[in-house]
Amino acid sequence: MINNKKITYFLKKYSYDTFKINRLIISAFCRVNKIVVKENLLLKKHLIPVDNSEEELILLEFINEVETNYKVFVFEDVINLFEFVISPKDKEINGAIYTPKYIRDFIINQTIVNNISKDITICDIACGCGSFLIDSSIEIHKRGISFYEIFKNNIYGVDIAQYSVQRTELLLSLLAIINGEDKEGFKFNIFIGNSLEFDWFEKCSNIKKSQGFDYVLGNPPYVSSENIDNDSKKLAQKWKTSSVGKLDLYIPFFEIALKWVKEDGVLGYITVNSFYRSLNGRNLRNFFSKNEFLFKLIDFGHEQVFKNRTTYTCICIIRKITGFIEYTNTLSKNINNLTNKDFIRINYNILDDYNGWLLDEYDARLNIQKLENSGIKLEDYVNIKNGFATLRNNIYIIQPHKEDNKYFYFSKIDKEFKVEKSICRKAIKPNILKNESDIEEKMEYLIFPYMIDNKKISIISEENFKNNFNKAYTYLSFFKEELSKRDNGNKKYEKWYAFGRNQALTINGDKLLFPYISNSPYFVYTDIKDLLFYNGYAIIDEDKEKLLLLKVILTSDIFWYYVKTKSKPYSSGYYSMAKNYIRLFTIPYFSIEEKKKLLGYKRKSLINKLLAEKYGNLNL
Repeated sequence: MINNKKITYFLKKYSYDTFKINRLIISAFCRVNKIVVKENLLLKKHLIPVDNSEEELILLEFINEVETNYKVFVFEDVINLFEFVISPKDKEINGAIYTPKYIRDFIINQTIVNNISKDITICDIACGCGSFLIDSSIEIHKRGISFYEIFKNNIYGVDIAQYSVQRTELLLSLLAIINGEDKEGFKFNIFIGNSLEFDWFEKCSNIKKSQGFDYVLGNPPYVSSENIDNDSKKLAQKWKTSSVGKLDLYIPFFEIALKWVKEDGVLGYITVNSFYRSLNGRNLRNFFSKNEFLFKLIDFGHEQVFKNRTTYTCICIIRKITGFIEYTNTLSKNINNLTNKDFIRINYNILDDYNGWLLDEYDARLNIQKLENSGIKLEDYVNIKNGFATLRNNIYIIQPHKEDNKYFYFSKIDKEFKVEKSICRKAIKPNILKNESDIEEKMEYLIFPYMIDNKKISIISEENFKNNFNKAYTYLSFFKEELSKRDNGNKKYEKWYAFGRNQALTINGDKLLFPYISNSPYFVYTDIKDLLFYNGYAIIDEDKEKLLLLKVILTSDIFWYYVKTKSKPYSSGYYSMAKNYIRLFTIPYFSIEEKKKLLGYKRKSLINKLLAEKYGNLNL
């Protein structure tokens, strides 16, 4: 398969015009594979003639590039190239991403392969360049049904991007030609539209008559909240599954698909795996539980199936009948070796839709139950706070290379500055701390144009700022234009030098600092009461012994087991430490003697043993 930067660089250098790119790729494939198109008007329009024109010379150069790097130029390469040349901006907005062939094959084998008839209907509601529709067409064609009939009666698609619909129709036409069907034209049911509002029954009389599809297959769009356009955000709110937390666009696509799937029909997706634990998946979990669909979930954990995309995925096969969840966790390379014994069966009524599903073995579920019911919940035991957010930390946070009695001296963008020490506050980044000795070494300073009186915060006046802290004022003035770009320039700030958010500016007390994500339970104690922090969390309390005892518990293997079982996984063994994932962990009652032991033990094994007993004899 073609996956070469030289090829894609050639295409992007050649043109950003969709028609020209399509024409070049289709022409190259047909010439390399000696495919002759006599009748099909759509493909003929996309074939560069043999006329020694500048366009043909570029085509020959492109063919040479392909043949130099690869022995064969196969049909899957055309799909791959069409997906690969989508602009990064469009990928962010529309969530388009190429689905590997082995993943598509698995989903199709798990869904349609043994249930094909001439009346089967298959849909992809975010079809991209049509890879799932292509593979489905091939399987139906194996049963002796012509591509002409397949395109007319069996496969359906919709995509928000016009060029994706065009490429789907080109690829389907090319598929038919390869297999000897050179028709002047085909009747396609591929539509341009936003599936958040698109109503199939208004467009397709045969679908309206049959009341939905037998199968919805695909790879729903990967678009996070900050990249979703306002129209789509409004449309998404009409779907029950997308009304909690920050919206990820893939979430309502489950509800949309299952609305269009017939009773006893099947949904087959590869998608993000965070929905069964995350806050924004809460309504989706409730939707699944209420309907009790027969749900096979194959979780790839922290493996990244998609190249060049930091996304953690799973395969979901959902039959629209009453049932239970069948769950397994595996590497993607092993999916074709899975057997029934690799799955555990879980009834919906034992799952927690609100706080997240625990889809592991029975012992793990029992352990988590003990860890969440053996004392005071962490969220009630201490205050867990997020750090400050200036929205331009690179400007407000400084790392002095020199200081005197009055000033800090530092460099920014190859310029030397100095600011008054009296307007600066100590600041630290928990995400980079491993132990207490790191605090002094990693200490930074935050330019702090605020006054705090009895825990009430107010920004200092511009006159006061300019007159009493002139060096700091001059420094920030140098970046005034950059500061105005925060919140995309849409927010009106109290003062132009105000922080982006006022959170966490009055926090005072002893702290346990810890990161957003981690590959180990790092909790770092500090008694610097007015120390501010960013890019991480802090547990705040005035009781030093309480914090030190908590540090022992939270750096234990017991707590890390809880995090790995309950939290969102990232690559390389990292897990989210967000409050939402750890807040239900409980702190048992400890006697004075037990506290002395925990604070005195040097061996981690002894700490783990004592804690395992306190949590009801955990079986780890």
